[in-house]
Amino acid sequence: MPTLLLPGTLCDAALWADVALPPGAHVWAPVRGHTLAEAAWQAASAQSGPLHVVGFSLGAIVAFELLRRWPERVQRLTLISANPLAPTAKQLVAWADQEAAVSAGPDGFEAVAQQVAAGVGPHSERVLAMARRVGPKIFLEQLALLRSRPDSRPVFQTHRGPLTLLVGAADTVTPPALSETVKALAPQADLRVVPGAGHYLPLDAPGTVSALLGTWAHA
Repeated sequence: MPTLLLPGTLCDAALWADVALPPGAHVWAPVRGHTLAEAAWQAASAQSGPLHVVGFSLGAIVAFELLRRWPERVQRLTLISANPLAPTAKQLVAWADQEAAVSAGPDGFEAVAQQVAAGVGPHSERVLAMARRVGPKIFLEQLALLRSRPDSRPVFQTHRGPLTLLVGAADTVTPPALSETVKALAPQADLRVVPGAGHYLPLDAPGTVSALLGTWAHA
């Protein structure tokens, strides 16, 4: 079964550079679209047939939309650093501030990119490089996707397919409690909390992600 990987905000395929991907895996990057429906359609069009969908952060939000629209194609789902909830008022304000800064010009985008990268610790240069490659135009699309995300908890009240949840114990962006929310709705889910890892699990713990994907590839 082909594996489709969906990275997060301001990330490109380099997010998975240290991860040993299964043969035939496809990275759809960067995640983009004017609506979640459009993003999900583009992602679904990247591979044919049933899929193992692996979504990181914003990529997980697109994976939720895939599951809503084409559940028969999502044969296996892996959610990394995922948030199933609708945006909070605080998040909406923060994204509006970022949009205003980016819309003001190149210096504004650079400031936002550096701010995002600054919180990633040892991976800051890699995250900044990805952000610069993604660029302001696609970032604005990604902000629109984030703002429009619905509460995805209802989809897990009926989804009973294979599901793995992977989250860093030190993730402050999408803390483990969010993955525990999904686990409570989908009892078949395999929840794995990675000690010492933060939000960017494919960078913080590539070996753990590699082992997980390898296990499913041979299942």
